[in-house]
Amino acid sequence: MSSKITRNNIMIADILSRLPVKTLLRFKSVCKSWRCMIGDSSLGFQALHYDRSQRKPRFLLQWPDFDFRPLEPAGCRYVYNFISIDTEGNMISPIQVKVQEPVKLILPGCHGLLCLATETRIHVFNPSTRHLVALPADGGETAGFGIGYLSPAKGHVVVRLNIPRQSRTSPSRKLECSVFTFLPENGGARWREVEDGCPYLVEQFSFPAFANETIYWKIDRGKHQALHRHNDFIVSFNISDEKFQTITHPADWRPETHRQWRLPVRNSTQLVELRGHLYLVETAAFSYVAVWKLSDPGNSTWSKACTIDISKFHPSFVGEIQCVKGTEIIFNSCTSLLLYYDEKNKTSRRKMLPCSAANLTIYCESLTFPATQQV
Repeated sequence: MSSKITRNNIMIADILSRLPVKTLLRFKSVCKSWRCMIGDSSLGFQALHYDRSQRKPRFLLQWPDFDFRPLEPAGCRYVYNFISIDTEGNMISPIQVKVQEPVKLILPGCHGLLCLATETRIHVFNPSTRHLVALPADGGETAGFGIGYLSPAKGHVVVRLNIPRQSRTSPSRKLECSVFTFLPENGGARWREVEDGCPYLVEQFSFPAFANETIYWKIDRGKHQALHRHNDFIVSFNISDEKFQTITHPADWRPETHRQWRLPVRNSTQLVELRGHLYLVETAAFSYVAVWKLSDPGNSTWSKACTIDISKFHPSFVGEIQCVKGTEIIFNSCTSLLLYYDEKNKTSRRKMLPCSAANLTIYCESLTFPATQQV
């Protein structure tokens, strides 16, 4: 930091890095040196600011309805309204996103950026700066996607898994994989196909997780008559060496049986990044939440992190884990409540939100945005 920002500006940078992005964008107009320091990713200020914003993550809360405006210009016909809130449920600011098609899935934030998927395109969005860019479409059938961040290169990578056109009726074939890399010096990036294909179909509407330069998806076990290994559960893609790997589930975890799938209330599993590591979370309604940490991806080694008794909670109050703050684990829910469970003291509390917490997305404030033009 000190080697890239002049000695006189170190104290200024330390103070400014504690401010929200909205304020920093206004402060870019104060003088040329502040504009350069805040806007230039190579000087180190943006990295310092993001390191501090990670300590105060935010949630993006989506209103259940959207507006359809057929007379608007192309790319602005579907309008989605969000509210940015802190981890205590306090409202920060409203956010509006305009796209050409209905949004099907919004992935959790990765180094400040979110991924939004419509029927034909993937969008990258920074909720802090309000920048939105639509990545080029190729007409293929997307089976899954994810976003990661390459720390050495200081650039985001979007990964897309496509069903090969010649084998859409044969789900046992490998998925095609393409990557879209955003680098500070690269303004003309395009989708690039990766030689190594994805060995399994992935669950299309469950969130992938990103940790340690690797994107993890759950395997869609229901669409595979036979697995390479009976306990294969996760497929991962390392964005650095661009290689796929399969990971087995924990030895003490049992997949759902066909009989369990017929029950009105069944178990659910989740992949989530917590404190830089991948965790597998199993929620058994009216019973428990079990959490495993992936200790060694190469050998599929898991360690049991904790087991939470949720027998006293209604299933609609316990959704997916969003983040860990101190000793508290924060869950979303199917209601308008956030559930906070203190794993150390075995206590819980709740916070009421203005709308359903089911469509909740976590992110951290960032000044980063890919150097590319909107298409």
